[in-house]
Amino acid sequence: MKVIANPAAGNGRGINHIERLRKLLDARRVSCEFLTTQGPGHATELAAQLAKSETRRVIVAGGDGTVSEVINGLAGTAVEIGVVAIGTGNDLARTLKLPYNDVAKAVAVALSGRARAVDLGRERRRFFVSSVGLGFASDVVEQTNRRSWLGGSAKFFFAVHRALHKLRAIPILLELDGEARELDCVSVLVQNTAYTGGGLLIAPDARIDDGLLDVAVIGAIGKLDLVCNFPRLYRGTHSNHPKFAVYRARKVRIETATPLPVMLDGDIWGYSPIEAEVVSQAVKVVVDHE
Repeated sequence: MKVIANPAAGNGRGINHIERLRKLLDARRVSCEFLTTQGPGHATELAAQLAKSETRRVIVAGGDGTVSEVINGLAGTAVEIGVVAIGTGNDLARTLKLPYNDVAKAVAVALSGRARAVDLGRERRRFFVSSVGLGFASDVVEQTNRRSWLGGSAKFFFAVHRALHKLRAIPILLELDGEARELDCVSVLVQNTAYTGGGLLIAPDARIDDGLLDVAVIGAIGKLDLVCNFPRLYRGTHSNHPKFAVYRARKVRIETATPLPVMLDGDIWGYSPIEAEVVSQAVKVVVDHE
């Protein structure tokens, strides 16, 4: 068994989780080789190397960013991915109802669970597991990445506070399967999963195996209105708000008047426009017995 492990996951707590994972695998007498990531992009390189070998199943110990990198190395192959979610967001684990930040339960699923084919999104040449978007969502990610001295929820809420200062309506051209419409929004997220941002149930009806992307648009909402309704995003009860809308499509293009930073699976990857499409059943993820 191969394990791709990110010791920096979970704001540096990954190294302790990985040591526990190693002990649990030893106790189960599972012969494993740990491949430790050294920095951004390394997990993709390691996964691509495994794709060329006879590896049948790989365990990924890390957060959504690590899983996203591994999937970019394994998409379209027969290699199965067992997820030991030890990140700060764990949105894929939430979507698939996998254990997160519980190494013992997660490794039990990763070893003995069944593989399920799931969809991926693809933004030009890069795959995404959870979401790609711009506006307020990207501003939060940028602020989060700047606050390395904070951890956990404190970092996220501080980033939200800072991003609120930049909140503004953005005119966009949103094209869904070739049908275009002009909108003003503070944020738009193209979702493959129901969750984003570490537990925000932004697209409650999104399914990871329906061959569609859910496009969540937050319209020209005011700062106070957004703050008051933010808790509803965690419960998925925001759908009836007049400034919120969800569309579905296989292909999505988002144009902005000037290039804006694009968030992809919790990291900033380039600038708009966004050109996304769904890739059905592109990767196999190990889930619990059903």
